[in-house]
Amino acid sequence: MSTNAADEDHFPAVEELPELIEKVLGDPDMTKSVERHVRWVEGTLKRALKREDFRTLYGKSMRDLLGPGATALCEMTDNGELRVKELTTPPKHVTASQRRRSSILRRLASAAGVPSGAISYPKPTPKPTVPAWARSELHNRIRHEVDRKPSAPGRARLLVIVSLVLDTAARTGELCSLGIVDLAPDLSWVKIIRNPQAVGGDLHITEVWPVSPITQAALANWLPVRGLLVEGLRPGAAGALLVVLHGNRVFHGQGAYKRGRPLRVHGLIDSYQTHAKELKAEVTNRGGSGWELPQNLEQLRRGVQERRASYDTDRRAGAKTPQWGPAVVLNPLLPEELEKKKTAAAFGKVAQAVDAFHQARDAAGDETDPQVLRARRTLREATRLAWARSDHATTLKLLQQAKLANDDLPAAGYNELLLDALERT
Repeated sequence: MSTNAADEDHFPAVEELPELIEKVLGDPDMTKSVERHVRWVEGTLKRALKREDFRTLYGKSMRDLLGPGATALCEMTDNGELRVKELTTPPKHVTASQRRRSSILRRLASAAGVPSGAISYPKPTPKPTVPAWARSELHNRIRHEVDRKPSAPGRARLLVIVSLVLDTAARTGELCSLGIVDLAPDLSWVKIIRNPQAVGGDLHITEVWPVSPITQAALANWLPVRGLLVEGLRPGAAGALLVVLHGNRVFHGQGAYKRGRPLRVHGLIDSYQTHAKELKAEVTNRGGSGWELPQNLEQLRRGVQERRASYDTDRRAGAKTPQWGPAVVLNPLLPEELEKKKTAAAFGKVAQAVDAFHQARDAAGDETDPQVLRARRTLREATRLAWARSDHATTLKLLQQAKLANDDLPAAGYNELLLDALERT
């Protein structure tokens, strides 16, 4: 049942709700995602308050609305009510939406200074992760598939995604935010802007991770395929590493996907499940077996994360274990002057390495001379570190200022495929 606006004005909670919402949204650590959830719950509360029985019982104060009213709201939504399009049958299991709604209701109650009556829903039991032995075997299987140099866009992209997760334990959102500029000049490192769940604010740590030769080969195979997908896009729109394969579809209410545009989280999750299933079926048809590619990418990531945690524990205990961690960490909360000194030192090593490379080549006269090869290796390492602490535009400018010719960029480690992709962006 609904009533007109004049009747609603007699209930303080109706009048105070907009002000409370703005107070919560005014939190400086508020993220775009949580803001959308707050607006979503606001809409649910407004629809509930338009019902005379609900408004009469819980609209007299914020204590009533966010206390027993929140309990009633949770029960109503659990039964499929108060939706823009109400369900004929309620959900059979606890959903992420139920937990999210309850969390926002508690946040509103806290901001209003009243006890919350929101129902606390149990967290789902995590699906089993991939065991350590299976991850090692999966690396070998991925190597075999990469060596086949698949030209199918979906397969080439899938191998990059799985390889990056195995190397860095990146989340789906972190993978989607990767750009061409986040690949090292020689494809051996990748910048991951860590964005853990439930962490607000705009300050995030950037980790520069070394990646395996398998991942480097997967990237080298994917970049030409990706180049075809982004053809026709304006330069500023062609910077994402993982891009959409096919256009003209609407997914999870996020609008139309366009070929070559950045892949979004829901699209990544959906495409991983589809292409992983196809890959396992194809391998089985070829007579292969033993694949431990999980149904969900998050299962693989958590398995890798568990292995990372075990390495850290072993190191603290004094055990000799493989070194698995980022090569460089850029933390915006570290002392700025110290970080500037480290960056300046990295830039200085580039100039020194270029001079040493020219001197070694002039003295030897042969590109295969051991001194020239050592100078190339030093130059490549210096270039990579300068990129890790800055970006490609700055690094290329440093090399130009140091008198390194464009034809000699491969000596500094720059991969031709990456240079082509950078030029497109």
